[in-house]
Amino acid sequence: MKISKERRFSIGRSPKCDIVVADDSVSRRHAELTVLENGLLFLVDCRSTQGTVLHRDNETNSFQQELLLPTDIVQFGDFKIPVKELLKEIQMRDPSFNIDAVSPPADEPQPIKPWAPGTRLACCCHCGVVTKKAELCYRCGQ
Repeated sequence: MKISKERRFSIGRSPKCDIVVADDSVSRRHAELTVLENGLLFLVDCRSTQGTVLHRDNETNSFQQELLLPTDIVQFGDFKIPVKELLKEIQMRDPSFNIDAVSPPADEPQPIKPWAPGTRLACCCHCGVVTKKAELCYRCGQ
């Protein structure tokens, strides 16, 4: 099943975020999760103070941007949450969001990153919005 359009969800301590995490180690606007049209999940750290960490296959890695699997666990500051639980939180806030259309099943191999190591596909504007590289911010215009 395909997603009708790309969807973005902000994650952070601010009440303005789509997913609010009430933990002091989480930045006001910590990260942004984009559900791509092909169902993949793309998470970008928004220059958070404590960073974002991926827990996958008994490995732990900090990252700025990453494709996620439903079996992954992400950590925002000190707060850990399974990706499946994050998706359930999104669906509770937006019942039209279809969890079943998201990401490949857990038994499929990890998606191959379509970018070279060290390449940034997304940037985080100083106002906290994630934009595609070389695009102007839709909020502040910079």
